[in-house]
Amino acid sequence: MEFSRQRVGRLPKRVEVKWDGRVLTEGFVPFPKRLIRCLPVLFSGPQALEELAVVLAIVDYRRPNVSRPPSVDYLAFIAGIEKLVFRQVLDRLVEKNWLLVRGEDEYLEIELTGLLDAIEGTLAREEENS
Repeated sequence: MEFSRQRVGRLPKRVEVKWDGRVLTEGFVPFPKRLIRCLPVLFSGPQALEELAVVLAIVDYRRPNVSRPPSVDYLAFIAGIEKLVFRQVLDRLVEKNWLLVRGEDEYLEIELTGLLDAIEGTLAREEENS
């Protein structure tokens, strides 16, 4: 299957101020400040950036009233990662209990509950130690 990069029109001014329009032509993914604070703890090691790209591709696909679940092919395309690598990273995130994945590669249902719990747990430990 062949995908194409979508082009977005005008974005809210508050987004355009944060990032130059040159990198916003395909849109943007909201990134929680609480995740920023614990990035070095949660996303470390040789494939940390691939893990983050997989998570952000999943988040990018999520929206209310989505007509169908995403495929591995499409999420890999969004992440800019080869399908095989995307699947390996996805499986590793499942092993970490960050994601719950159901369905076949053509129709994935993905929950981020474990990652959200890991973010909260990391920040709680940080607060205890300060």
